[in-house]
Amino acid sequence: MMKNRAFGFYLTLVACVLALIDIILYTRVMYKMVSVFVLLIVIILIEVCALALNNKYLNDWLPVIQAALLGFTAARSFYVMVNQIGYVIAGLDTMDTIQPLIVFVAVALIAMLICILSAFLRQQKEAVD
Repeated sequence: MMKNRAFGFYLTLVACVLALIDIILYTRVMYKMVSVFVLLIVIILIEVCALALNNKYLNDWLPVIQAALLGFTAARSFYVMVNQIGYVIAGLDTMDTIQPLIVFVAVALIAMLICILSAFLRQQKEAVD
């Protein structure tokens, strides 16, 4: 099952692990949205489906789908924290209130960049006759 996987697929696995870490990191953010948790869980479920199905078409599109979902997740997480960010910029609140959000978004963007990189690499090894 895992013998025909190439380096690009293992990079998508790393991005999936980072998405799992992001779920844990997002629990520390002050104001949360359920949709962010749902998107992160969908990213992980897509990876599990790709592992179980071993479909070449799904494996080729997997990093593209994950990168798009991770980017949307990072952008969506700012929605409820806009006021807190404004308070920090205005000096009315400390940086501690938005620091978990910054760490969460940084890890999500790193995972997104890994997915973009893996989209340009092979997901499966070519069959040798």
